[in-house]
Amino acid sequence: MPKHMALFPHDAGVGGGGAAAYARKANQACYSCRKQKRRCDKALPACSLCSRMARHCDYSEVQPAPTAEDFATLQEKLRQLEDRLSYAGASDVSIGHLSPQSGPVSHTGHTPQLLSREPLWQNGLGSFPAAAFLDSYMFLWSGLQIPKPTVEIPADVLQCIGNAEDLEQTLSDYFGDIHPWFPIVSRKRMTMGHQLWEAGGDIALLLLSMKLITSQPQRGFAASENYLYTASKRYAALLENVGTTSLAYLQALILLALYEYGQGVYPAAYMTVGQAIRYAELLGLPSYKNTSNVLGHPLTCADAEERRRVWWAVYIIDKLVSLGSYRRSMCAEPSADQLLPINDKAWDQGDDTGVFQRSVSSPFSDIQSTFARLCQAALLAGRTLKHHADLEQRKINGERYDFTGVAHLMEDSHKLCKAMQSDFASNPTTYFSLVAARCLNFAAVLKILAMYVANESLRGVGSEWNEEEMTLQITAIEGTKKTATYVRDFAADLYTFISLDEDVVKTPPMVLETFYLGSMTHYTTWKETGDPLAETSYETTRKCLIRLSGRWRLGKEFLDLLEAHEMNYIVGANFQSSKLGGIPLVFPSMS
Repeated sequence: MPKHMALFPHDAGVGGGGAAAYARKANQACYSCRKQKRRCDKALPACSLCSRMARHCDYSEVQPAPTAEDFATLQEKLRQLEDRLSYAGASDVSIGHLSPQSGPVSHTGHTPQLLSREPLWQNGLGSFPAAAFLDSYMFLWSGLQIPKPTVEIPADVLQCIGNAEDLEQTLSDYFGDIHPWFPIVSRKRMTMGHQLWEAGGDIALLLLSMKLITSQPQRGFAASENYLYTASKRYAALLENVGTTSLAYLQALILLALYEYGQGVYPAAYMTVGQAIRYAELLGLPSYKNTSNVLGHPLTCADAEERRRVWWAVYIIDKLVSLGSYRRSMCAEPSADQLLPINDKAWDQGDDTGVFQRSVSSPFSDIQSTFARLCQAALLAGRTLKHHADLEQRKINGERYDFTGVAHLMEDSHKLCKAMQSDFASNPTTYFSLVAARCLNFAAVLKILAMYVANESLRGVGSEWNEEEMTLQITAIEGTKKTATYVRDFAADLYTFISLDEDVVKTPPMVLETFYLGSMTHYTTWKETGDPLAETSYETTRKCLIRLSGRWRLGKEFLDLLEAHEMNYIVGANFQSSKLGGIPLVFPSMS
């Protein structure tokens, strides 16, 4: 008699037949009776209780309880099966490579129709263990590991990335236009020449994001309608759903957020930055000890440096989306001994021999890489946001303000500005690499001074003006005008550098807010004093915004704000008095 009896009624009696089969009994109670602790008559093919309840009677032996690894393996098999079923008939594009008939999708002109949208919406089963969040210490103590999901790259994503020639062009564009001022992806690793189908889904998403950040806005289409953008967002959501944990995924998120920021896609930019901050926390960045739990130990110093740069990139974009409206920064501030990025060229070449590693507390006069300068500018932006929060709290409490804080901020920003001027003087080829850091520093200064220009911001409730407050306001007004003059000169220099389109694409979006703040200052000065120099300064910064708005749609958003500011000035001037004598003011066209 076989050890495992028939599991279904229609299987009963096969090979036996007749009353003899029904006279036999099973070796053990059925599963339902065991579970309910009921007496089982072990009748075949089904016990009397299961027959009466019309339910399936299972006489199989008790199996050991499945482990977490068994569950993870089963989930992976189920996912792979569902992926194959989802792909069946969806497209004639094979997974892993494009068919010869399916050429690359151009990202110029109108938004094309993708072959099929279904693969990007496949239901990936998440295999990430909840225990890693619920009790991380117990998770590590138990020796459990986070399973690596295996998701086949959707055909739509492969089409967007294109063939080998397209991929080579994407890497060339990215490392030529974006990498010099935002070096967070290892050039050496990405140019090793591995085949796309040998890489994981996270690498595919990173390549797609690299192609997205180098793409140009198309007239007549919103930046959120860019097919590369929609594909990137949907594929990122799919990879998140299946529990992807990798540095490449975070790098892709950062580039997505940078695209949204530069193209003025809100509130998506703000939300994606928040997602990147959470994801960096999940990976354990910037701590080496914590990242090893998820990413493993870095194999080389270059790997460790890449992790450090990725965390700094998260910190920088957090400040970018927060500074304009003084929003609360979400990313934790680094400790004084946290390391800044090393020399960019040395990291690109994978050779850190003789390279000095400096910390956050290092003086600005120390020689730093261009990316480290951007990190230092972001640190000043973070201090600006904290100073504003403290200022608002003091105002609520009716307290007088601590003016030493703003003095220290201004002093440090001046030191950083001098250091970057020295960097450029010693190496003029770093011009575009330093543009982002210089402009973020200018923006931080203007936002600091803006807190003290308006007189109602200087006093607590019921307090009277004192000499120190009056002096600070006058200093803030003069400092704002002086900084705006620096911004004008910088805009004039940059405009000469971006006369060619290939130079426009190399310009980081960080410059846009700085030119907007400078334009606002010059316009206000012009209208309040009639100073012709302020008018020409306004035109200089505004002209640069117009030039760059073809590359970054955020520039157009700032131009619209300037136009609204002009209209408010017209309405306010006409409402307050008739000093114009019926002669209308002529304002520059925003077209």
